[in-house]
Amino acid sequence: MQNVTCSVQALEEMADTLWYVRLKPEVPVDFLPGQYLLVVMAEDDKRPFSIANTMNDEGIVELHIGATPDNTYAMQVLKRMQDLGEIEVQLPAGKAHLREDAHRPVILMAGGTGFAYTRSILKQLIADDFKQPIFLYWGVRHTEHLYADQEMNAWAQEHETLTYIPVVQTGGDDWQGRTGLVHEAIMEDFVSLSDYDVYIAGRFEMAGVAREAFKEKGIEPEQLFGDAYEFI
Repeated sequence: MQNVTCSVQALEEMADTLWYVRLKPEVPVDFLPGQYLLVVMAEDDKRPFSIANTMNDEGIVELHIGATPDNTYAMQVLKRMQDLGEIEVQLPAGKAHLREDAHRPVILMAGGTGFAYTRSILKQLIADDFKQPIFLYWGVRHTEHLYADQEMNAWAQEHETLTYIPVVQTGGDDWQGRTGLVHEAIMEDFVSLSDYDVYIAGRFEMAGVAREAFKEKGIEPEQLFGDAYEFI
């Protein structure tokens, strides 16, 4: 992996407790869609965040960071970015990136800011003019956490192969979409997952539950991708 200092070009609150970060590395960097970086807080303290975009001519790296006042893990990273205007990162990391030989239909499943991981993969599939169906399931606790809902609806209208399904755990009276747990929505919608590649990002607990549930739908281990599975 490469260690590089990045200037902080943007640090904006997208929604309550959700931040958009735009970094400019001081030297060119390489990463694959779906990989992540490590923010170097200390030699023995490196904190992972999914990269939300794909490689681009500007050399920009985008992050989506969820940070509440009691979440010191993320808040300390944001504060350092605010105070110094730069941050040291290590990249690329992660084995759950988009496979170059992908040929099966794709299901992308995100929980919360795990959406950043699926967005990176989705951007690349669209750029590659991927011909197979793509399903993006994005699960959040509250509707206000669907910070890229408008963007995803626009992408789905523009690309006929893409189906976008937001799932809100506790939808209010004004929410007309799917409710409940995001992996359960997938279980309801597919008789079998044996013909799909599934990419997952979110809390480890969610990834673990989804893995066991999706086995019941016939998915093979080599068709299920998620960096959480390196640890659970």
